[in-house]
Amino acid sequence: MKTEKALYKTLKTNLSKVHWQRIETGGMGTGVPDVNGCWQGKEFWLELKIGSLQSVNLSPQQCAWHMRRANVGGLSWILIHDPSKHFLWLVPGVESINLRERHLSSSKFIEVQEPPYDWKDLLKRICMID
Repeated sequence: MKTEKALYKTLKTNLSKVHWQRIETGGMGTGVPDVNGCWQGKEFWLELKIGSLQSVNLSPQQCAWHMRRANVGGLSWILIHDPSKHFLWLVPGVESINLRERHLSSSKFIEVQEPPYDWKDLLKRICMID
């Protein structure tokens, strides 16, 4: 998964029961995440990034979108894949500013190491289901 497009395809393959919608806004909807999903009545948004926690770049518009969504109780996340280490990180959208500013504490994100990833567990975490 070396590109965001490949990461999206991997999500669709491994979480095929989710209703996925890739969002292509161009310049019309700056800040809107890449993917919308719905599973078991829970709707969520994912911003897909390739890199590491230290190198991911979020725009101010992306941070603002995640903060607005969090303020009304919405579920939004940044899903980061580091192809060199095979790590996945799931960062709550409300932490987007801390991620952008590189002030994210380890208690604020979920780290999934080494494939095979537990996709079902990741989905439960995204949907905040115990």
